[in-house]
Amino acid sequence: MPLIKLNRINKGGEILINSEHVVFIETEAKTTTVHLSDGLLFSVEEAPGAVANKLEEIETARIKNAILGSGLGAKSPA
Repeated sequence: MPLIKLNRINKGGEILINSEHVVFIETEAKTTTVHLSDGLLFSVEEAPGAVANKLEEIETARIKNAILGSGLGAKSPA
């Protein structure tokens, strides 16, 4: 369950979101809204690109760790 840490607008504090529940991210009137499954949504301070980058980093790390854990990423003896 990879979590991303975001900051809610208007000093609402930090929020941890399960990245697997993010459906889409939108900007409206300079506010970034993260839409989650089950109709939940949160307005955050981060720009949509920053949220997308955090999600991409998490997914890239998961794939990398899976490949290395399987032994496929190991260097073959020369």
